[in-house]
Amino acid sequence: MKIYKIKITIVFLAITTLISCNQGAKRKSMSDQDSPTKVTRDNFTIAETDKYFTEFASKHDINTIYHARKMSGKDNQFVIRENQDTYYSNALVDISEGATIINPYWDVYSSIQVIDENHYTIGVAYPGDTLEITKKDVALGDHVYLNIRTGVRSLDSIGYAEAHKHQDSYSINANSSKNYESKNFDSKSLDSLRSVLLSEAVNVRAWKAFGQKEEVEPNDFLLASAAGWAGLPVKHATYVTNIQPTGAALKGNCSQITIPKPPLQFDKGGFFSLTTYGPDGYITKDAFALNNKQAMPNPDGSYTFHFNCEGRQNNIEVVENWNLTIRLYMPNSLDEILAYVQSLHEEVQITIVK
Repeated sequence: MKIYKIKITIVFLAITTLISCNQGAKRKSMSDQDSPTKVTRDNFTIAETDKYFTEFASKHDINTIYHARKMSGKDNQFVIRENQDTYYSNALVDISEGATIINPYWDVYSSIQVIDENHYTIGVAYPGDTLEITKKDVALGDHVYLNIRTGVRSLDSIGYAEAHKHQDSYSINANSSKNYESKNFDSKSLDSLRSVLLSEAVNVRAWKAFGQKEEVEPNDFLLASAAGWAGLPVKHATYVTNIQPTGAALKGNCSQITIPKPPLQFDKGGFFSLTTYGPDGYITKDAFALNNKQAMPNPDGSYTFHFNCEGRQNNIEVVENWNLTIRLYMPNSLDEILAYVQSLHEEVQITIVK
């Protein structure tokens, strides 16, 4: 009996030790898992995309389109550098078992941009298009973000109501509905690095910054992930970001810019706009933008826009240390739009109005 008791004690101690070790290992594993991942240049794009995905998932159901019924403004903005050219609708879609995205036909500008967890644009659906999305189409993960832009035929109650009706016609047919799980990146290092990248982004080549992996240049892609997340690839839209105010204009004094009419498919809904932001890339004023439907052209077809020039034609309000984005939607061709952008870089600048 005594030997038996010793054996029982030894076995009990062994089991207790094993359980204790396993629990310790489990606690260590859980601790490692709960520790946020530091954000570096190598993982910033994924971390920034995760931030937007996580924020959206916390407010909206999976596979469900959320519609903004008001144009973007200082009190209505979700991502950096939004504009008031279109209504925005958004959705987070589970594609782990496949999903179908449909943009019904109509004759005004409308696009559904599909963005994966690595911030690559894997597809764009225009009116009348259907996209079939599966895991093999993405670079990372089981979810995609839909950034949907809906234009308006006219800037009045009739045009707005028509655009709202088209918003309601978009559809998602997903074969599964798993929620998006955050990747747990460290927010402090994310915010800190974003500030650094924003300071470097003034010379980003937007035509090399958005699209699929084989369409982008790594550094432009990185900078654009901070400065213009969810931008469209160059064949769909071009963004001019390196014409910026300096000196007195940067301080908010009355200034102007004149640009020639761009080579866009205006007959198919193409358009262009000038949008201004605060130093952090977010909208700060009520009259922060104009597009070609709102602006008055010059007699030669060019457009002159003013900044903080009260009473002048095509005036936009700005704050100190403001910045500008020129958007050119639906180019006639890649060659034409690149030549146009190059001419802007060489010939156009913001000047003080004397």
